[in-house]
Amino acid sequence: MIVRTHITFKDFLHFNVKNSFSRSIIFSIILLLFLGLNFYNAENDTQEIFKSAAIWFAALVVFIFVRTYFRLKNAFYSNKKIQEEIIYTFTDEKVQTKGETFEGDFTWNTVFKVRELKDWFLIYQSAKTMNMIQKSKMGKDQISVLRKIITENGVKAKLRKD
Repeated sequence: MIVRTHITFKDFLHFNVKNSFSRSIIFSIILLLFLGLNFYNAENDTQEIFKSAAIWFAALVVFIFVRTYFRLKNAFYSNKKIQEEIIYTFTDEKVQTKGETFEGDFTWNTVFKVRELKDWFLIYQSAKTMNMIQKSKMGKDQISVLRKIITENGVKAKLRKD
């Protein structure tokens, strides 16, 4: 089975924002509580305390999102391989990858894990390195075949059931 993918910066940004959104919300709530409690100990009236905490919180959230955007932009544009069209060939034994400047393959027994999201298949080579395959570039039958190959090879995986 052959799948052609091409990830744009917009795809990469949406993927990373969507997958880190819940962590960002939790971090923001903890930060807001910390700021609120910290300013609450000051000898100011309550209205000033929350106004000051809200300003600091908003500034910090803006800083975090701007910093994240530029870090993701740097990560994407500094990796030429991720910007190329990549052709994946999935067989029962291995996965072949071919880009404009590289070619490689790996067997299923060397895969760390596979995670299927609503829009992506993530094939992890290690805890931090993964191949990102857009499901929008695959037909429903290809998705089913890939799930079957992953399952039959005993790869540690979190697959969807839709």
